[in-house]
Order: sequence, then structure tokens, then C-alpha cells
Amino acid sequence: MKITNDKQTSAPDTLLKSVVNKPLKESVYDLKSNKDIADKVELSSRKQTIEKLVEKVKAMPEVRQEKVDQVKESIKDGTYNVRGELVARSILKSSIFDAIL
Repeated sequence: MKITNDKQTSAPDTLLKSVVNKPLKESVYDLKSNKDIADKVELSSRKQTIEKLVEKVKAMPEVRQEKVDQVKESIKDGTYNVRGELVARSILKSSIFDAIL
């Protein structure tokens, strides 16, 4: 016994039917009125928040002078103690941030 499906369509036919039957909300060219339709882009408020944060980071000094002065003073006093684990963690964190940004 052979079972056939005469109604089976090919993938391109299915895709074509879905495109033809589904109206587009906005298209570049409207076929009915023969007019160009302008593209429209809306950005979320998160973009504005990110831009503000980027500006704040750019405004920050690259060197925190008070930290530098503290370390210099500790070195002069002989009380500066370097923990290798903290230095390695800081280097890795800096490297990861640089890779992300």
C-alpha cells in the first residue's frame, strides 16, 4: 500500500505563500500607491542611559591621584604590602573589561 500526499508543497512555495499573504507593517516601496516609504527607527530609553554612563566614565580621570599618593606614602613608610592574589585579580579584571569594551 502506497500513501501519497498530493497537497504537500515545497519549501520555496510555502515561503512564497507566507510572504505574499502576510502584509508588511512598513516596506521600502508601496506597490499599490507607487510611493517610497521612509524607514523608521525607534531607540529605547536604555540607549540614552548608556550614553549618559559613557559620558560619566569619560569624564572620570584615568589616574586616581589620591590612591597614587597613598601608595607612595606607604612605600616611603615601608608599610606597603603587595598581595600577589590581589594584583593578579586586578589584572584579570582589567583585561576582561578591556575585552568587553
